[in-house]
Amino acid sequence: MAKSTQARKHTTGMAGEFLVAGELLRRGVMAAVTYGNAKKADVIAFREGRSVSLEVKSTSERKWVLGGTVPPDSDVLWVLVYLPPDSREAPSYFVLTSAELRKALLPRHDSYLKRYAEKHGKAYAAAGVVSVLRHEVDDSHLGAWQKVSRALGVG
Repeated sequence: MAKSTQARKHTTGMAGEFLVAGELLRRGVMAAVTYGNAKKADVIAFREGRSVSLEVKSTSERKWVLGGTVPPDSDVLWVLVYLPPDSREAPSYFVLTSAELRKALLPRHDSYLKRYAEKHGKAYAAAGVVSVLRHEVDDSHLGAWQKVSRALGVG
């Protein structure tokens, strides 16, 4: 029996979180996946008394759904995990600061808000879905795990 869309989203998200924690551990950085519905981070990385929060978004498609609002600029690092539909292929990890993520998604998001206001004569005020498309994420972020090390004051 095929999985429901919601179950598939859940398992994809959990797989991404555990893969990120595993990659960090493989690189000598302690990491823990957090649990719950109101958690403040998906993965916590820590080393030598310092920690950094990681927000993990996983997809098998050409976009990552980030939530209902544009993420604020913060100290949180984002790891966008691409899980190829063919499970024999390796996942890809794009590591971004919140500023880098905002730089990638804001041009399209702001353009949408502008077009909406022009068409409807008012600002968009409803809850929306904010996403970033694969082609909007520069390949310089691919495997950029050094950003986690820098945030932890290592390397």
